[in-house]
Amino acid sequence: MTTIRTSTRVQALLPLLALAQAGHAALPTYDTVELQARSNLIVNDDGWNVPPGTSFNSISPAIDDARRVAFTAGLVPIDGNLSHNGAGLWFGGHAEGGFVKIHDPGDDPEATMIIADTPSINASGEVAYYTSLDGGTYQLWKYDPAAGASAPVNLLPLTPSSIGNPGITDAGRIGFKGRFGLGYGIAAVGAGPATLYAWDTSVDEGSDYAYIYSPATAADGRIVVKVSTVDYDHNEIRVFDADGSSTRVVADAATSTGSPFAAFDNGLDVGAGGAVAVIVRLAEGNLRAVYRFDPDGAGGYAATEIARVGAPGPITELAQFAPAVNASGLVAFRARDADGEAIYVGNGEELLRVVGKGDLVATDLGGAQIGQHDSSPVFSGKPALNANGDVAFVAGVHPAGNPGEEWGTGVFVAYATQAIDDVIFVDGFEAPPAR
Repeated sequence: MTTIRTSTRVQALLPLLALAQAGHAALPTYDTVELQARSNLIVNDDGWNVPPGTSFNSISPAIDDARRVAFTAGLVPIDGNLSHNGAGLWFGGHAEGGFVKIHDPGDDPEATMIIADTPSINASGEVAYYTSLDGGTYQLWKYDPAAGASAPVNLLPLTPSSIGNPGITDAGRIGFKGRFGLGYGIAAVGAGPATLYAWDTSVDEGSDYAYIYSPATAADGRIVVKVSTVDYDHNEIRVFDADGSSTRVVADAATSTGSPFAAFDNGLDVGAGGAVAVIVRLAEGNLRAVYRFDPDGAGGYAATEIARVGAPGPITELAQFAPAVNASGLVAFRARDADGEAIYVGNGEELLRVVGKGDLVATDLGGAQIGQHDSSPVFSGKPALNANGDVAFVAGVHPAGNPGEEWGTGVFVAYATQAIDDVIFVDGFEAPPAR
């Protein structure tokens, strides 16, 4: 029986759906949520662990197995000058860190530096991300924590006019989506020249793919992506190798008769073991659901439902952001339940509410609640997940019991309790009351 439970802070256990197809590691509990950094409007306060005047909102964090966190901010004052802003990469962990690189748009006060809203981090703490000045020439970057510096990545012989979805492997190879002429392709670069894996018909009319969506890069360097084939109504998820060969993970009902899936969201994730997580729309009932597809050892993939919208489960809505999956088959995703927006994790047998609107967290300003002072979304972007089961996320906060006051947006880590050995709140934090 698949069950739904909340963190041990709430101690609730309710029946869900008997949908598990494969056993995976037991779910952790999440008793410790730690703030890494917080931004707010300068008229309200200076924020925390970032320069005053820093702004980030529609971003997604990254977290590695050593619990190092990376995120980007599109507005970072340079040398304290609020009228001269760049775009920055923040790197740190356990509530300590800062911007390790700020990209300066130059002397033009109207110029804007665009930076990837979703960086990627590997086991060595290397971070892949991109920048673009005013939407012009894009540059792929790799931050090396050992050197303490970011360096541009040479993409020759490829010359994409735009870059998206950079994903870095433990070997330092970076997969990405690029714009080539009028169309898009997926490519990767590491030691040696960049390699184009696949492209759509707008690049080459001989391609098998009408369109290529947002990819994820696997630990072995392969790239997983949703593709449209005959037209935009026929879609598959495929895994591509550098030589252009590919394997189908799953197809929709329009492509494969009998498929239970009417559609797939455009974004997805791939875990270190090759499992693919994506939000689907079921052919029966037209319901949205979170699914994990695991390699079956015979060249195919086995489907496991993690959660779906509708009773008897708690999920009333799934956000339009990709889920995250780790090597043990744990899947994290944004959703809405009866209490509002929340982040859940599931393994196909149990479903756990990690954190949600109204939950108490410790911040630099004292006890706070996850939430907004207005009708803005509570969470930002997609959650990140590491091998420990730790979940990094971005959320709005306000003073406990006072949703009318704005405390801005924080980057947090919800730690898997089974892996925590000591207290990690920094000095000066005021723990909220026990629930």
